[in-house]
Amino acid sequence: MELRKYRWSKAYESAEEELVELLAAKKIVALRWAAEEDAILPEQIHPQGTQLWCAEGQFMVTVDDKMFSMQPGDVMDIPANMPYFIAVRFGGCVCYQSATD
Repeated sequence: MELRKYRWSKAYESAEEELVELLAAKKIVALRWAAEEDAILPEQIHPQGTQLWCAEGQFMVTVDDKMFSMQPGDVMDIPANMPYFIAVRFGGCVCYQSATD
């Protein structure tokens, strides 16, 4: 898996229900989490690849000093053992996180 950001939805304003349906259709098991506005989450690192699926709100993912803005409809693939940080923006966020590999 390579580090990459792309869209899971072609619509700009995607709904969380659409993401839940997509994950179920693809048989992807994902953990739902939410964070408040201006939250800075501790460094994350996982032994398997990780996908972050933005369902609501906005957050920034920092990987190797590169920042990626995540909005509803975005998904990011993060390779195994790659550290990353998340900073939540305006209004908080809802994210689904799945393991790959």
